[in-house]
Order: sequence, then structure tokens, then C-alpha cells
Amino acid sequence: MEPVVRVTSFEELEAANASLTFWLSRPPLERIAEVERLRREYFERLRGTRPDEVSEGLRGSLRIVERAER
Repeated sequence: MEPVVRVTSFEELEAANASLTFWLSRPPLERIAEVERLRREYFERLRGTRPDEVSEGLRGSLRIVERAER
């Protein structure tokens, strides 16, 4: 496997950091709402699914793990 090297400018790095700083400053519910908006956009545009066919919320999973007693 060949290593991947990406060369960027300081302007690109500053823009990426500004975006990260902005989203980290937002409340968790606002960040989750934006992820949901992006998820819907993905299904609508890239998958060709109508908005009413897109289910609400993120997929989740549950795994029960037994812990050893101490």
C-alpha cells in the first residue's frame, strides 16, 4: 500500500479549522440537527429517495456486553 500525501495551503488549513471551531461552538442539538439535514440531503440527491421515504433519525444499534465483576 502506498502512503497518501496531501499538500494544502495555509488558507485551506485555516478554513478547515474555522469550520471545526464554529461547529464545536454550537450546542449539541444544533449539531445533531445539521447531521440530520445532511443525511436527508444525501438520500434525496444522491440516492434519489423522496423526502417522505426517508426515515427520521439516525440508525442506531445496541449491543449488550457482560462485564466481569471486580
